[in-house]
Amino acid sequence: MFDTLTAEDKSTLNAHLTSKLEALNLPLNIVEVFYDARNLPCPMPLLKAKVTLRHVTDNQALYLIATDQNSQKDLVTYCNKNALIAHTWHSHDLTNETPIYHFIIIKPAN
Repeated sequence: MFDTLTAEDKSTLNAHLTSKLEALNLPLNIVEVFYDARNLPCPMPLLKAKVTLRHVTDNQALYLIATDQNSQKDLVTYCNKNALIAHTWHSHDLTNETPIYHFIIIKPAN
């Protein structure tokens, strides 16, 4: 799932994702698609999420990460308006302390 990332990023993000899924009592295989929207300015994380969600099947999820602070409000608002389930949290990049915003966006069955 994290094919385009460094080994360190893969390990860190996998740990974040696994921990959050376990805390939410969600199956570990619910995430079908990953998108790295770090360093994309507003409104690109939202636009990338919209496009990427087209490839997510019902009852599966998109895991998206972003560094744009506005992405939290934008994505949660979009999810609420479109009957998507959003779980969010943030962490910090280990190398430069940049906040990273994490999103698990579940596409429920219609």
